[in-house]
Amino acid sequence: MSRLRFDVTILAFALASILLAAAPRAARGDDLRAATHVLIERLRKAGRAEATLERSMPDPIAGKTIRVRGLLALEPPDRASLYFPSTRERVTLRADGGEWIQPELRQLLRLGPERAAAARRWWEVLLAANADRFSARRIGVSRFVLAAREGAAADSVWLELDRRGLPSRLELAEDADQRTVYRLSGWRFSRARGRASFTLDPPAGYTVVQVP
Repeated sequence: MSRLRFDVTILAFALASILLAAAPRAARGDDLRAATHVLIERLRKAGRAEATLERSMPDPIAGKTIRVRGLLALEPPDRASLYFPSTRERVTLRADGGEWIQPELRQLLRLGPERAAAARRWWEVLLAANADRFSARRIGVSRFVLAAREGAAADSVWLELDRRGLPSRLELAEDADQRTVYRLSGWRFSRARGRASFTLDPPAGYTVVQVP
């Protein structure tokens, strides 16, 4: 399930970018708004955001960095999807769960609330009364460190913005000796397509696996 953890974490963090503005009196609120206000405003006006994504992950066994390109889509208040053309994998995430299509295994995983909750931790903290568990710190003109105070995967995220103020680079500390980098580019905004575009059905011949 490690690849699921990596992929869903970026979805959860992207959702955090949508919902940061709703954080109730969170510490360092000015830094939170500065990090995400451009994306939030564009999403409010258009309804949907899409970006090209490149994920870079170290492979200690092969001694090299693995890079995979994908497409990210976001719609408020809680919808995100990720598609990797090279593997044809698709991941969707919503407040009530999500799906993950794995062509190599010819299966679709249905993510229940329990499994999705781990991915939702970044934005759930912001919407709950205990928002003080989340902090943000500016470390440059367009660079920020976002951190969850309780121990779990991806405790810290380094965020960089492009010249337009949109997220361009995310660096996640997955564990003590491994960081995953996501580069985002080509942001484009359009009318929302609705929940149906963030729900996956199994292709013909695929096994469906329910993950609590």
